[in-house]
Amino acid sequence: MKAPGFATQTFRRQQRIVRVCYWMFKPIALFTRRIDWVVGPTDVALMATHIAAALPRSYTAVTARNPFYPQAKYDAVVIRPSTALGGRWEIWRRLYGGAFALAWLTARARGFIYVGGEGFLHHHHDERAFEFAFLKRHKRKVICYFTGNDIRSPKLMAELAQTMGFPNLGTVAVISSAKYGTPKYDESRKLRAKVAETYADLIFNSRVDQLSYLTVETEPFRYFYPDEQFLKSTTKFDDPKKLIIVHAPSNPVIKGTDHVREAIATLTLERDDFEYRELIGVANEVVLATLNEAHIALNQFYAFVPGVFGIEALARRCVLVTSADEFLEPDLPAGSNDAWVVTRVDAILDNVRSLLDNRAGLEAQAEAGWQWAWDNASISSSAAHFAKVLKERGLT
Repeated sequence: MKAPGFATQTFRRQQRIVRVCYWMFKPIALFTRRIDWVVGPTDVALMATHIAAALPRSYTAVTARNPFYPQAKYDAVVIRPSTALGGRWEIWRRLYGGAFALAWLTARARGFIYVGGEGFLHHHHDERAFEFAFLKRHKRKVICYFTGNDIRSPKLMAELAQTMGFPNLGTVAVISSAKYGTPKYDESRKLRAKVAETYADLIFNSRVDQLSYLTVETEPFRYFYPDEQFLKSTTKFDDPKKLIIVHAPSNPVIKGTDHVREAIATLTLERDDFEYRELIGVANEVVLATLNEAHIALNQFYAFVPGVFGIEALARRCVLVTSADEFLEPDLPAGSNDAWVVTRVDAILDNVRSLLDNRAGLEAQAEAGWQWAWDNASISSSAAHFAKVLKERGLT
């Protein structure tokens, strides 16, 4: 068991390593390839990978691999899967590898895009304040790209739910894990927002879906889904014997899976013209292969924007059923609701039943969703938008 203060002592050592090693690495960095943007240090649903792919002269650096995406390739990984606390070198790498990486990359890069709420150092002490201040002191740009619970305040979301009269991601997150409902957790989100506002040159967020303590202007969150992953055409709607319905929740509680199962159970008693597939804990390749066959995808039912699975489903020409709603999330483009079937948990049964009863309109709905995803969530469209925003903010 670690002695009291071990984490604080480790954090202070990390700070010393960064300060000293930056000056050691700086002359060496002059002889290396220059980097415009370091993207990391977490790869939430491959967001870091996809953002880096859209930016010239970018560099992906993550503290650890995402187990759901073993195929992802990074320029640097601090903690390798094989280093499972097996020896002194492995322990030191876990404790201080991020500090060496930060010093080395600061010496080489113009700026950092932080996807999620993690840092290269033990950020829970100060929510990345030291890390961001260090980068700004050396005139490096900092962009925060928030993806969900990394900035969302359950307390503020609970207040919003009370006003709106129905639950949302913040209220069900507390059901999923008690830690989200603690004052300590909410204070950490408050501090994280303050640190981001103080140091970041640009912040991306979904203002309502990821309701937070941020008070500065933010840019709308966008997905950078690879162009090659968009299914250009399909024959799956050509008179199928059974419609395939798929649901692949990363977290069944916050995705509304219990309500999905209730709806499917009722529909199963009524009819036999569909096949339901539920995917939990499987590799992303399995999910994508299933979506290629599926006609209807049940996404999430407490959120105000489509999730990653929702974008994957749209790109593979599925009819998306989700609670995403442009009238609740102003950061969604106008007309977004035409791209999917807007559905909260209490309407899953009726809306899925309606889709099964009206097969003739499914392909047109899937086409509308595909076009929306291509225009708003593909790497092509998102990279162009990102470049425009960077130019407008003087960050190019």
